[in-house]
Amino acid sequence: MTTVAARCPLRPGDFCTLCVPGATGPQDCPTVAEVMRDPALRTRLAELQREAREVSPRALRPA
Repeated sequence: MTTVAARCPLRPGDFCTLCVPGATGPQDCPTVAEVMRDPALRTRLAELQREAREVSPRALRPA
């Protein structure tokens, strides 16, 4: 069985480092949840992800 390391949706190209105590990954991270709940933050996140793809197309691909 292969385990895939989750990517942090808030830091394009980075793996999830479980930086929030109690979180087991992006799926239950309160910081990720808050960003996804806020329309302005979601828009800014999309901009940052787009910029990251332009600089390094491989940055957002799973390892």
